[in-house]
Amino acid sequence: MDMAGKVALVTGSTTGIGEASARALANQGAKVMLHGRDEARGQKVLDDLRAAGADAELTIGEIADAEFCQRLVEGCVERFGAIDVLVNNAGILPEGNALETDNDTWMNCMQVNLNSVFFLSRAAVEHMVKAGSGNIINISSEWGLNGEQGFVAYCTTKGGLLQMTRCMALDHAQQGIRVNAVCPGEIHTQMVDNWLASEGGDPEENLAKLASGIPMRRVAQPDEVANCVLFLASEASSYVTGSALSVDGGNNATGGVYPV
Repeated sequence: MDMAGKVALVTGSTTGIGEASARALANQGAKVMLHGRDEARGQKVLDDLRAAGADAELTIGEIADAEFCQRLVEGCVERFGAIDVLVNNAGILPEGNALETDNDTWMNCMQVNLNSVFFLSRAAVEHMVKAGSGNIINISSEWGLNGEQGFVAYCTTKGGLLQMTRCMALDHAQQGIRVNAVCPGEIHTQMVDNWLASEGGDPEENLAKLASGIPMRRVAQPDEVANCVLFLASEASSYVTGSALSVDGGNNATGGVYPV
């Protein structure tokens, strides 16, 4: 899956799935614009990529800000001369049902997980239309497909992200732009570790319990999602658009709780 000469912007790429996706794209020859909020962590990823020979840059900022989203895309184009691939990965995971979710939490989740994807994608499409090609990959979630108890704001944004994916894929199919989504299940990221820690008890036992409910009986690594992002970003998926690719160890195939 050769990405030589392509330019990719990956949001939330200083950790987890975003970092793994940026590394996978860079390893295949893409020029990569990293993005995150933690400068020290981002600098480490940037140094690692450059040490491996990648052409990479880092932008720090808050994608909840619509103007920053526009500047991030424009900065990528200014630095590398194009934007061929946009991976909308950055997101937050607030807990709570409707009664437990206050206005600020709801609005922040909408802004970070959903609104920013629209603002970034709109800015990227403007350049992709001129180029006659482009690729947008949105990191949704299995909870965008099925929902989950106690995470109403997060699940709502991830479900909305899938509908945005479908609509933008249809809008821009004849302009050479493909738009797809990846729906990860339980992936061993810092976000999942934080969630498990909030549950209390032994973290390793919590992780094992989580894995026991998955048909494949394990929690995936970020690289396994990144490989799917790379596939969708490459010409190997040239006839794929408007899709939602489940990367969840079989969770979406079940009709309920998988038997232990």
